[in-house]
Amino acid sequence: MKAPQTLQATTLLLLLLSSNLSHADEWMSKDKSVHFSVSAALGVAAYSQTHNRTKAFAWAIAPGVLKEIIDSQDEGKQFSGKDLAWDAVGAFVGVQAGHWIIGDNKIAWVKEF
Repeated sequence: MKAPQTLQATTLLLLLLSSNLSHADEWMSKDKSVHFSVSAALGVAAYSQTHNRTKAFAWAIAPGVLKEIIDSQDEGKQFSGKDLAWDAVGAFVGVQAGHWIIGDNKIAWVKEF
């Protein structure tokens, strides 16, 4: 497994095994789809600028991490590992989509388009 995939897989695994995930926070909700969508869009945008999957993943997930840190500072709110997990999945999907569309080894339909 290459370094970028190892970093991404490790991040996802740590998020999924985190003990902070036990508070009343659903895995599937409208909020989670927003986390996924925004991170995916950021992943494509970051890859288009960096052309490096590791750097793009870091840039794409950073706003989600910052949002969770800010949210956890509010009284009565907790850092949501589930939100962050959806951010990570979205960032991964976005970066990979950007790589397929923008990278040197474009998928077949893009080459013919």
